Amino acid sequence: HPIEVLKEVRRVLKPGGKAIISQSNRCFPSKAIAMWLNMNDRQHLELINGYAKYAGFGPGIAYDITASVPAGEPNNDPMFIVEISK
Repeated sequence: HPIEVLKEVRRVLKPGGKAIISQSNRCFPSKAIAMWLNMNDRQHLELINGYAKYAGFGPGIAYDITASVPAGEPNNDPMFIVEISK
C-alpha cells in the first residue's frame, strides 16, 4: 500500500520537509510484483512519482546516484533516489 504509506509520510513531515525514496533494480524476482519486473528504471521512477502525487506531494526530483567504477571493473547496480517535498 505505497500510497497509504506516503500519505502518512506527508502527514508527519513539517511544511517544506523532504522525503527521500531510494530505488535500485536489484531485487528478488520472487518477491517483486510482475508489474515492477516488467518496467525499466525510468518507469520505476515515474511510478514512484505517481504514488507520491496521489499521496498529495508535488512533483518529485529523481537523481541517478549509481557509483562510478574504474574502467574494466564490473558495473555496479543502478541506484536512484526520488526526492519529494511537502
